[in-house]
Amino acid sequence: MTVTTTKPVREARINQRLAHIHHRIEQICAIEGRAARFGGFGKNGEFDPERQRLIDETDLLLDALVAISGSLKFRQA
Repeated sequence: MTVTTTKPVREARINQRLAHIHHRIEQICAIEGRAARFGGFGKNGEFDPERQRLIDETDLLLDALVAISGSLKFRQA
């Protein structure tokens, strides 16, 4: 049995993941902002690899949205 994902379902999943990535990057920025001001974990670039991985994933997901529909239709949740 083969399960196929419809275009609207695929778009919804991509948008959901993009929203999750957006939320995580906001968290990282908040942590780093506090760390820069008060010291602590995050002030020395500890989140740089995770942020870069999320940015790279975002690029792939946006490319997938364009491939599916021909335009970007990201709708933040």
